[in-house]
Formats: sequence, structure tokens, C-alpha cells
Amino acid sequence: MVEDKHIPNNILFYKDYSCRKSSMVNQFTLSKSGASATIEVLTPAHLPKVLALHEATRAALPEAQKMFVLPQSSGYFEKFLNGQSGIMLGVSTNGQLIAQLVLMGPLALEDVIAKRAVTRNNIAFHHVGVFDTVVAIKSMAVHPDFRGNELSQHILAAALEQPLVQNADHAFAQISADNERSWELFLRNGFGLVAAATDPGDQKGRFILQKPATGFSFDMAPSADDVDPVKDFQAITQLTQREGLIGRLDEGASLTSGLRLVFSASAELEGPLPRVVQTQN
Repeated sequence: MVEDKHIPNNILFYKDYSCRKSSMVNQFTLSKSGASATIEVLTPAHLPKVLALHEATRAALPEAQKMFVLPQSSGYFEKFLNGQSGIMLGVSTNGQLIAQLVLMGPLALEDVIAKRAVTRNNIAFHHVGVFDTVVAIKSMAVHPDFRGNELSQHILAAALEQPLVQNADHAFAQISADNERSWELFLRNGFGLVAAATDPGDQKGRFILQKPATGFSFDMAPSADDVDPVKDFQAITQLTQREGLIGRLDEGASLTSGLRLVFSASAELEGPLPRVVQTQN
């Protein structure tokens, strides 16, 4: 491998790793059927199953939720299956692919912004250093016939243990604001809500979630609590953009009020907030 002095050494390591695909990552038992399931790094040979699962997942969603799983071409998945832009993980049982997700990266922050790898919106990346590396978690899909087996939790946990993620400085995900089940899953796995914006394509709200390698450190007193993720969406946009606050689940919220969020400052930030903002094309 020829070393490029403009690329951090850890990025060179990731690229080398992505070309050395392992097979099985983990095994577990499906809670509903008791069948054995395997989590593995997918290869180009899995492409037909990947496309079939992607379409089956989208087809099962109500029209208003189709954008929970964005439409993608075969070329999009191929660049991850062959290790060109990251890797794909999949869950299989009895020869059928029943869950999958993409790990895109590693990317330097300037590439995250230029390629719109995390979001198409103009947001401030308050909690990422200029020389930090980023992995984006994308295209999670679970076959409708196998819902209720905690597949999202299993595959996300496996993703966070991958060397690609473990050696990055940050993991990111973008999730529809009304996809409560998905962003709750990420928040319960150590992510913080660091931005909110309206997607320019479908005009729907999106949450941007981030998990630093060392986790977030919060001020003792929250700046805002009992925040409704739907009704207070515009307020969340302002809290995260202007003040750089980080959202978590409000565990003290009433059970009858549904999920609520609490926003706190990062105790590790001092002085003016570092701002890296996307520019318009």
C-alpha cells in the first residue's frame, strides 16, 4: 500500500481492513422462532439478497413511511459489498437474509461534508474535530416477516463492534424524526441527538445522531427537558444548531406522555463552539 501523507494513518488501516472481509461476526437465537441467526460481513455474492430485502422492507411500509428506507440502486450497495466505500453487515437465518445495514467510511470531516455522507442539510458539526474520522451508519432494513426479533438491536450492536467503527472517532446516523422506534434505538446505544433539519427532498424532519468513540460528557444540569420530539422539532433545530446542545432520552418523563428528550451542553467544550457548516452547491 502506498502511503498518502495527506491521509491519517488510521484511515489507511480502515481501507486495508475493508479489503479483508471476514465471514461470521456473531450468532444468536431468534426470540420468536428459536431458530439460529448469523451476523456476517456481506460480499458481492449477496447482492441479489440485499436488493430483495431492501425492496421487501420498503414495500411493507405505509406510503407515509416509505422514506424511512430510502430507495437505492444496485450500484449503491455494490460499493459497500466490495469494500470500496465501507462494508455491509447482514443477518441470515436458514439461508435467508433478514436484516442488513451499511457502514460507510472511514471519511475525514471535509469528505463527510463534501459528499453529504451524513445529511443533505446545512448543519453545524459542533462535536467533530477537523482531523477526526467518521463512519456513517446507513440503509438499515429488517424483513417484515421477522419483526419482533430485536434484529435492529442485534445488527447495530454488531456494527458498533466492527473495527471500522471502533477505530473511527465518531459514528453518525440520520433518521426520520417520526421514525421513533429507530432513533430511540440509537439513543439507547450511546448516540446523542446533535442536529435536526428538514430534508430538502421530501420536506420531512430528520434527526442527526452521533456517537463519539469516547462517548459524550454532559454538564450536570440539563438546559432543556421534557422536549417533545414532534411538537418541538423547530426548537430542537435551534437548540442543536445555535447552542450545540446534545439530546438524550428523558428518562424522567411521564409514561403517558410518550418519549421525551432532554438537551444538555457538552462538558468537554470550552470557549466558542467549533463550527463546520456545509455550503450550498
